Amino acid sequence: MPLKIVRKGDPYPQQVETTAAALVARLERPIGDWRVCYQSRVGPLAWLGPSVEEEIRRAGRDGAAVVIAPISFVSEHSETLVELDRDYRRLAEGCGVPLYRRVPAVGTAPRFIAGLARLVREHTAETTPAEILAPAS
Repeated sequence: MPLKIVRKGDPYPQQVETTAAALVARLERPIGDWRVCYQSRVGPLAWLGPSVEEEIRRAGRDGAAVVIAPISFVSEHSETLVELDRDYRRLAEGCGVPLYRRVPAVGTAPRFIAGLARLVREHTAETTPAEILAPAS
């Protein structure tokens, strides 16, 4: 995400960092070094960092394994299947990263779908049918 959008108050970085911290806290075993990284930078604007590429290069220098959890994506698509699975894997291999793994997107995982359904039920319980069917403004 371009920094100019973040500076205007977009909540995305905070949401991603909160989600990542919650994910790490829920793991059954402690992990060492972890951080939120950003991918898919396009154009000349300043973007959020660090980039996945920078961190893969650092991991190669440090001889550290890399596990990528694409928490901002709910489905598999070009940024997971091509960029993460192919392009960054090649970079990791070229940089000497001893292990490179990518966690699948949540997709249709039952707990994820149940959570979405719960949120829809909660929202629609407070909303009239006319409001639900009204065109977005």
